[in-house]
This record gives sequence, structure tokens and C-alpha cells, in this order.
Amino acid sequence: MALCSDMTTSAANAIARHYLPWLAAIAGALLIIALSSITTIADASPPAEATDIELTLGGIKTVAQTFVINQPDLAGLAIRLRPAAAGGPDTKISVHLRYADGPPFDLVIGDAIPSAARDGVLTLRFPAITVIRDPRVPTTTLRLTLGIPKLRPNTGPFITVRPNPQSQGGLVIDRSPTPRQGLVIVPIYQRRWADQLWPISALARGKPGLLGWPPLYPLLAYAYLIMIAAGSAALRRTLRPQDN
Repeated sequence: MALCSDMTTSAANAIARHYLPWLAAIAGALLIIALSSITTIADASPPAEATDIELTLGGIKTVAQTFVINQPDLAGLAIRLRPAAAGGPDTKISVHLRYADGPPFDLVIGDAIPSAARDGVLTLRFPAITVIRDPRVPTTTLRLTLGIPKLRPNTGPFITVRPNPQSQGGLVIDRSPTPRQGLVIVPIYQRRWADQLWPISALARGKPGLLGWPPLYPLLAYAYLIMIAAGSAALRRTLRPQDN
């Protein structure tokens, strides 16, 4: 009985020694996937300036503004907008976001509620979108269009415009360009924690299928290290009898 028990224990230990490295490797792969999937949303709030001018939306049909982004994974916009005065009308504003010069389809479409603004800033959040056409050129220009429902002139919410120091234009109110002023917009970006160590988002951007999944690249590096470690262990086992 003692011999049988020893054999059972030895077999269990052998099985454990065989499978334990594989279980540890799988656990490591799952940990890499989890760490590579952590994302955060960068806070952004356009501060007020002395040159800011407030315009009431009453009597306006559309407000369009072009702006440039310089990072991928756009996840929102912060706009200086103040709700209507107490007792004044408050309504939904339609939001359309698309390329300034590109295919005529919306990247983002929805409604904004001015009363949701906090401290004079209305924050629009949406699922992160990659709007970079070419991964080698991390910049592009978008156009935000706000559709205003019918309101009496000088009533309704207030938008904030300020002088455009570069005189690049981009602000259009009811199809009338206003080159010397611009709507106050700050892009909000989603950031991947693992990009601080290795730009896996940039490696995956624009690639089809599995190649567009950022955790794939640290997993490949991890698998490569596992293969090196396994090969080194096998080589040591092979050479060990020759050392005796």
C-alpha cells in the first residue's frame, strides 16, 4: 500500500510539473490581455478667456466649426455652451461630426442637451473613433455641425466664440463664414495605458481583422519570449548528460 501511495504521489507530481508551466504561461497571457485593454479618458475643459463672446442660439439654424485633431481615438468633445437663462427655452441640439473634406457620412450623430452643461461646458461623449486616414500622418480635420431647432431671436442657450488668432476661419453660422472667430472646442481622447510602454495602438491602427487588435502585439512578444525560454530549457536537458 505504501508503494502504491508513493507511485500515485510521484505521478501527481510529474503531472503537476508538466502542466504547471503551461498554466503559468496562460495566466501570463491573460494578464497581458487585461493590461493591454485598460483605457482612460483624458479630461478636457476649455477655460474661459477675457475675449470670449456669448451668442444666443435663438434665430440661428446651424453652427458649423472645423477643428484639427492630432491624436487617434477621439472619444468626445468639450464645448463652451451655457443653458438658457432661468425660465428660458431649453431644447435638443442635433450633433453631426464628419470629415471636413472627405466622404459625406457622419462619424458621430446624436442629440445634445444644453441643460447638461456644467460650469459653462457641455461635454459630448461617444465611443472612441479612429479618424486617422493614414497611420503615418497623425492629424486630420473634422467638422462639427450643430442643428438648432426653431427658437425666437435672442432666446435659448448661449454658445461661446472667441477671436481666431491664426485667422484660419472654420466657423460658419447659417452658411455665413466668420473667419475672425471660432467656436470654443477641445477634443477629448481615449488613451491606452499600455501605449506608455509600447505604442501598440499605433501598430494596430488601420490593420484588418486580428492585426487591428492592440493586445495582439504584446502577446506575440510574450509568445516569442516563451519560445526562447522553452528552447533554452530543452537545450539544457539535452546537454546535461554530456556534462557528467
